[in-house]
Amino acid sequence: MAHMKEFEHLKIQLEAIYLATNNFSNENLIGQGGFWKLYKGIIDHSMGQETMVALRRLDRSFGQGNPDFWKEIIMMLSAYKHENIISLLGYCDDSGEKILAYEYASRKSLDRYFNNDELTWVRRLKICIGAARGLAYLHSSVGTQQRVLHRYIKSSNILLDENWNAKIADFGLSKFYPANKQFNEESSGSSTKESDVYSFGVVLFELLCGRLFISNNDGGRQTLIGLVRDCHKENKVNEIICGKIKDQITASSLKEFIAIAYRCLENDHLERPLMTEIVKALEGSLKCQCSDAGGSGGEKTKIAGILNVKLIRVVDLKKGNPYLILHLTDDNLNSKRKTSVHHGKVDPEWNEEFNLNVPDSHDQSLEIYIQNATSVEMHDVMGCVTFGIRSVTLNDTHNVYHKNRVTGAKIMLEMVYNPVTCYTAFEDVCPVPKASIGTPQGGGLLVVIVHYGHNLREKHHHNPYVSLLFRGESRRTMVCT
Repeated sequence: MAHMKEFEHLKIQLEAIYLATNNFSNENLIGQGGFWKLYKGIIDHSMGQETMVALRRLDRSFGQGNPDFWKEIIMMLSAYKHENIISLLGYCDDSGEKILAYEYASRKSLDRYFNNDELTWVRRLKICIGAARGLAYLHSSVGTQQRVLHRYIKSSNILLDENWNAKIADFGLSKFYPANKQFNEESSGSSTKESDVYSFGVVLFELLCGRLFISNNDGGRQTLIGLVRDCHKENKVNEIICGKIKDQITASSLKEFIAIAYRCLENDHLERPLMTEIVKALEGSLKCQCSDAGGSGGEKTKIAGILNVKLIRVVDLKKGNPYLILHLTDDNLNSKRKTSVHHGKVDPEWNEEFNLNVPDSHDQSLEIYIQNATSVEMHDVMGCVTFGIRSVTLNDTHNVYHKNRVTGAKIMLEMVYNPVTCYTAFEDVCPVPKASIGTPQGGGLLVVIVHYGHNLREKHHHNPYVSLLFRGESRRTMVCT
């Protein structure tokens, strides 16, 4: 199809999908909606790398999947990259099929966990903050000329990966809106960013109260928001908090959370907060929770702040399959981040956003490596640029347009550094993820010690090194010269 040529690099062959899903067997079925079924499977994706994906197959009998719909969905999910937005990995439109391949979120949707013991108050706050950051990114116009209205925010459309990171999903009803126009109730009807905010407020109270928006009560059906409004008027919100977390929440954390969540539900859309305000308020609730709760025992790793980095594009980069790696110098918090790989694109646009935890803003710098994936095993460093954290304006957007001396490429990005004031214990707020895939229950640590190479002939191996690849994460030893 002519209109799909720009997305040809995302295309997956139907035969590969049949193989991955065992011909769409029920054993691989993990969910379904009115017009689609969702399967899981392992796809040989991106230069031979096997990846677990979620495959959403539209039911052709309902007439879904016209060209404009597909172009909008694929353009939206391939152009807007954020760690809290589900990633589009590929598509298939062979033989009349309409299939989208997304990153696989192993814990599935948020609504499954409202009464789960693993969903502590701190974890719920972190999920709220992650989802709010993703939605704030869609409502902004970073690196693009259009904002995005999601139009279907609900707890079942917020997915969770193995480390409980929130991922906004299901963009089937989403719409673009020009960045140079004010999008509100008057200009765009009922589909507005304020509508997204209201829906997000519902999710916040679902997490607080441990119940869905509509639930059964004494044989009848009751809306959660009606109950919230009644309890808020009578100052009795404490009575409807989920029992599993009620004793965990500090008074100051609860006060900040309820204040911002209730503002989201204002009947007057102009009184509802922006998503950027919601992010800051939720971060404040988390800081108060960790500050008041204290933390328990042992030496804690201190953090000074959070560096938000929005990678927009690289100009005058002419080589191969580039990607970027972000890394903080003298980093003991594992703050390394990696963008997606752009296959064969000139002047690639990433529009990806990352948050890095900064232990010491005075002595640290941000390094951005430009790398080229020549194969699964071979990754060349094409250049590096460095920025001092101290040079970034506090709590304000810092626009950067930096030229690399080696490649001549220019990196365009935005950075904001937010210092931490109410908490400093990194382990309480951002626990180190456990390696849950392929390890015993509860996680574990895979240790690989490379001792030496044997029978490496000089004519084939001038400067050898060892590259390790596990579930999409790569590590490389030093080069032996």
